[in-house]
Amino acid sequence: MNMRYAKIQILLLGLIVCGCSSNIPIIKAYPRPAKYQLYVSSAPPEIRAKFVASLSLYYQGKLDSAAISFVSLTAQDPNYWGSYYYLGLLNKDLGLFETAIGRFKEAAKLPVVEQALRSNIYLALGECWELTGEFADAKMHYRAAININPESVSARDSYNRVNRLLAQK
Repeated sequence: MNMRYAKIQILLLGLIVCGCSSNIPIIKAYPRPAKYQLYVSSAPPEIRAKFVASLSLYYQGKLDSAAISFVSLTAQDPNYWGSYYYLGLLNKDLGLFETAIGRFKEAAKLPVVEQALRSNIYLALGECWELTGEFADAKMHYRAAININPESVSARDSYNRVNRLLAQK
């Protein structure tokens, strides 16, 4: 088994040295969140495989395809919050903050078992409001995220940042 691993390493090194890797296209990808598996396990079993495929498209940076897939999922299961949440993330990534806020609000209306995931919805809402310059709304949503999940470092840091921005006004 070690010999096979060594052969693969030599092959890869040869490709790099020869410059064969220079023609490999680079796709912008998004890092998966630490709690990625929580998102997957939160999906209803009947749409889980399609949700995973949609997530894969999103994290590969194939936003158009991911958007189509997530919209299809909202039609298939309008009561699953995760599809709306990721559509919100997509819209936020594209700078469509008002649309993203609407998607996150839809997600917030639906039941979410994991409190860390529910908190992420409000964190994302806060980020959108902050990006639009509505710091009071951002602060309110960051506070909601902290109330839901007091261990959220991102929500606490964001809340403190917006608090400083509001104090400077």
